Amino acid sequence: MTAAASRYGAIAINPAPREWVALDLETTGLSSQTDRIIEIGAVRFGARGVLDEYSTLVNPRRRLPDFIRRLTGIKQAEVDAAPDFEDVADDLAGFIDGAPVVAHNAPFDIGFLRAAGFRIDAPALDTQDLAYLARPSALSYSLESLTRAESVANPRPHRALDDARASKDLFLALIADLANLNPIALDEIRRLGGRSGWNIGALLDAAEEFAPPRAALYAAAAPPVVDSRALAARLAQPRPLRASEDDAPVDADVVARAFSAGGAFSQTVPAFEERPQQIDMAKAVAETVNAGGRLIVEAGTGVGKSLAYLLPAAIYAAANDKRVVVSTNTINLQEQLIGKDLPALKRALTEISPELGEKLRFCQLKGRANYLCYKRWRRARESADLEPDQARVVAKTMLWMADTETGDRSEINLGSPPRFAAWNRISAQRARDCPDLRGPCFLRAARDKAQASHIVVVNHALLMSQAAAEGSAIPDADALIIDEAHNLESVATDQLGWRVGVDDLDEAMSELIGERGLLIQAAAEVSADAAKTESAGKDIAAIRDAAPNLRDEMANLLGTLIPDALPLRRRRGQAAFPTAARATAKERAAPAWEDLETGWLNFDILMADAVRSLDSLIDAVEPGEDGDPDAAPRAAALASDLAAVRDALETMRARAGEFVSDPSDASIYWATRPPNSSDVLLNAAPLHVGELLRESLYADKKAVIMTSATLAAAGSFDHVAGRLGFADSRQMALGSPFDFYEAALIYAPTHIPEPNSPEFAAAAAEIIADAAIAAGGRCMALFTSHAALRAAADAIRPRMSERGIETLAQGVDGPPRQIAERFVRRPESVLLGASSFWEGVDFAGDSLTVLIVTRLPFDVPSDPVFQARSELYQNPFMEYAVPQAIIRFKQGFGRLIRTGRDRGVAITLDSRVVTRRYGRMFIASLPKTRVTNGKGYPVSDIVTKWMERPE
Repeated sequence: MTAAASRYGAIAINPAPREWVALDLETTGLSSQTDRIIEIGAVRFGARGVLDEYSTLVNPRRRLPDFIRRLTGIKQAEVDAAPDFEDVADDLAGFIDGAPVVAHNAPFDIGFLRAAGFRIDAPALDTQDLAYLARPSALSYSLESLTRAESVANPRPHRALDDARASKDLFLALIADLANLNPIALDEIRRLGGRSGWNIGALLDAAEEFAPPRAALYAAAAPPVVDSRALAARLAQPRPLRASEDDAPVDADVVARAFSAGGAFSQTVPAFEERPQQIDMAKAVAETVNAGGRLIVEAGTGVGKSLAYLLPAAIYAAANDKRVVVSTNTINLQEQLIGKDLPALKRALTEISPELGEKLRFCQLKGRANYLCYKRWRRARESADLEPDQARVVAKTMLWMADTETGDRSEINLGSPPRFAAWNRISAQRARDCPDLRGPCFLRAARDKAQASHIVVVNHALLMSQAAAEGSAIPDADALIIDEAHNLESVATDQLGWRVGVDDLDEAMSELIGERGLLIQAAAEVSADAAKTESAGKDIAAIRDAAPNLRDEMANLLGTLIPDALPLRRRRGQAAFPTAARATAKERAAPAWEDLETGWLNFDILMADAVRSLDSLIDAVEPGEDGDPDAAPRAAALASDLAAVRDALETMRARAGEFVSDPSDASIYWATRPPNSSDVLLNAAPLHVGELLRESLYADKKAVIMTSATLAAAGSFDHVAGRLGFADSRQMALGSPFDFYEAALIYAPTHIPEPNSPEFAAAAAEIIADAAIAAGGRCMALFTSHAALRAAADAIRPRMSERGIETLAQGVDGPPRQIAERFVRRPESVLLGASSFWEGVDFAGDSLTVLIVTRLPFDVPSDPVFQARSELYQNPFMEYAVPQAIIRFKQGFGRLIRTGRDRGVAITLDSRVVTRRYGRMFIASLPKTRVTNGKGYPVSDIVTKWMERPE
């Protein structure tokens, strides 16, 4: 026997008597129906090692796509000289010879082989499924990411033999962990697979061959799949805070000393430096929480604003058993606060006051959809109509529940988008408050923990949903701190608005109708009561009959009548469907709107009947006082779920009615047609969010502090304060402690055509390429258009490839997170990014030395919300469009200098910054920095000379 490591320690592995074949294919694309195999790699192996290998290129009889040539390194001439698949099929069949096949994302490879007429009758073992269960928190389930995490060698990713070897090594690295799981859990996974069509059985069979006899290890000790009582006990939280009657003020001098040289942070935070701006901000926050009021602070890069607001907030909260809510926009900042800043703060506070440091409690609170609902999970586990992806998620969360203390989905990687839908089925998003308070509830535990915490970190979306619904998700707080406040208006617009489409109706009806839908459960629940059975039967039949008619009426309303009434239908001379159209007074006065209102009435009558039937059914299901006490919790839970669907339908009805026949003067209404879709969505958003925020968010707080690195436009807070209802506030603008004049150079060429010129794209691509070559990569270009980004990537890629510089284009070479990771690992690259990269990314050090802003980030003029809000100003461009764009421009510029040691060149390719009067406001809004127009020198000289300049 040999020993293998697992998450449960070392276990003995019996030498497996079987052999396996690890297989990998390279193809011309992702579709087995239209693409072709270009390379096959296979490794025959057993538990003791590799037995044989097989590799061949395959002629696809077509040109290789550029992306595939770049990804694999395979040349056209190589596949042109290779044999056809038919000529190697017998060799491959002989190599496999009936052995089980191991592959990463096995359905992909098996699908391509079947399309080529090659069938594998042996079981397929998917290492992606294996990792999904054995590594629930893996950052990614790609072969490249997993092999890196498991220290598995793969010198040439995306070459078939190397990937087959890596799949073999990954299989051997993970199978022992699967084998060592609770056998009852493994049996449950096998049951879920058999019920759903998820092909997991072969993998479990293989795991048994690597496991010691389970009966000897587990027979009497195997725990249940999920111990609900132990889980509920694990989720128990401390008692809620009990606020003191009289506030003890925060001593601003104590706060200032903590941030000074030799203070508490110097003793607890490595390499901490005193920064006057940080001290000024911390004192201002202390004064605001003491006296109450409103404070807005722009704190430049390097100020350390998080600790500056956290320390006075924590002292105030811990000393008085009060609560402070901190809201951020990005996940990155939330993770930084919870994982880094608040633990550092607690250590420093312990130095200042051991009593307060020991006492301080903090937590993160998220929206309902982030938490697993145990009740819904249990129902899904018992369901007879699980899809394979749903079974995978149920199995994964079953194993995860043995350890998690939060039920927060961020702890695990759900994988592909179809599995997000599977999560929604078991999350607390659609679950109402659980009537059985004795059962485990992750959402309730998270809210209880927030009630017991002094600092509660949330995101803007949850903060806004709380304001919109006047809910109780976030506990009451004396003070509110809004970080990344420049994003608050856009988040408020989304959260205080709404969207309705046919998919919403389909989702609600799918909960009701199905093999294990709520209607089937309701019929079973009332079957013991004759009086209720007759009434409930009529209600169930009425809902079933209404479902298809409701969908037809809604599809007619959205698919025909809305495009007739709004300019969403193609007209003569139009090249494509417009994707958005506002419903203004002009459109509502047209004759086509009368037909729309008639269609709405038909839909409304049907929906009202369905809601009445649901109300009646809920009454029948709800447990009575003389009912079976053992069945009462189940009946109450079912009634709660039915009520949640009823509420969803009623909300749909109300919103569609508001859009068509009862619009509010305080709202903006528009219809959208998603790209490549015939569906139409109805949308609404508030015209002003400032007044709503003032009334629903700020009014009941003693102190509200807003902060960001970018809030002022042209030196003034008037724009953002007015937009956010924060006009009556103390205002502070704190510059960065970094010496931007010595660290950064702004190059604003005047010879480049303006962005609307036909010659702009070629000129911009040339400068991007020249700058990237001069810097040896280490370059990021920011775009406002995905089409422009893709065109630039195509234009510069050949030159970059010749110089050994990788081109990483968002949406072409991967999603934002993936290409950001690749850029960090290999800075000898040029990254082309859109909105995801204008803020929230941090490439500190010499990984980024050239930042390029391709054009000024103005809002799209055709955007309905932008249009409607622009109409409120006498000079919409200067009073609304320019200030909005300046704040985004400052965010983009802020990606370049992240530490006091960074150095780089910022290039703006939009000549309007120097040729237009308003353009100069953009440069004036940045920290004091050297600016040059190049004086006729090529960009390569400017970049080279600046980076070689002695510090």
